[in-house]
Amino acid sequence: MKINSIIYKYIFKEMIPPFVINLLFFNFIFLLTKILDITNMIVNYRISLSDVLLLLIYSMPHFLEFVIPMSIMMAILLTLFRMSSDNEIVALKAGGMSIYELLPPVLLFCLIGGILTGFMTIYGLPWGKLSFEKLTYEVASSNVNIGIKERTFNDNFKGVMLYTNKIDLKNKALTDVFIEDQRTKNIISTVVAPKGEMFSEPDKLLFHLRLYNGTINQVDIENKTVHSINFDTYNINLDLKKSVRGKEERKDEKEMSLTELSNYLKNAVNKDAKYYAI
Repeated sequence: MKINSIIYKYIFKEMIPPFVINLLFFNFIFLLTKILDITNMIVNYRISLSDVLLLLIYSMPHFLEFVIPMSIMMAILLTLFRMSSDNEIVALKAGGMSIYELLPPVLLFCLIGGILTGFMTIYGLPWGKLSFEKLTYEVASSNVNIGIKERTFNDNFKGVMLYTNKIDLKNKALTDVFIEDQRTKNIISTVVAPKGEMFSEPDKLLFHLRLYNGTINQVDIENKTVHSINFDTYNINLDLKKSVRGKEERKDEKEMSLTELSNYLKNAVNKDAKYYAI
């Protein structure tokens, strides 16, 4: 029995290094998907490196939910393959040890991995998502122009689609602006202007765009009429709150703890799709 315990400890310890290596490797792969966004935030929007690192840390529980099981599987396979290639398994079998007697350390390793994954899913994921939302709100509050990108159809604003060919962040200037505004019921307004300027209210997450020498085309769907207006100067307000949720707003189900989920289910008045999804 003492010999078995020594072998069990040996196998368990042998699985730790490949687990750590795979954990780091898979995390690195997942983080590579964020590298373009990170570079864009640092270079173009001058977000501090500490905020970027915090955003990555808050994203980690979502990665680890998948990375830990993958790393556990790879660690077990690599350890057993190495033991087999070094004839250690043959030596153990020659010593009278059954192949099934090698399973206890493997099962224990899987159990620990399952507990870690469960912890990340139940506690880490809600914490990470909620912290990510809060930090995103704070970053957006101090740097509202992070909400738009050049040569991209930006739908981060409530009821408004914005496209601009070029953004001069230094002078807060826009070139070749296209806006589709559907905030008024049954009316779709299309605004086109060769240039514009942007102002912001960080505390309210609001943009103020001032466009010059453009055209507004309004389509009234209900009355089936079209109006076209030329303007020298036109001001439009844009709300970024669609994509950045305030601290005071209600959490979604992925940000709730088990206690909060239980209370939500108990107090739910309407048993809608969200209720049954939880």
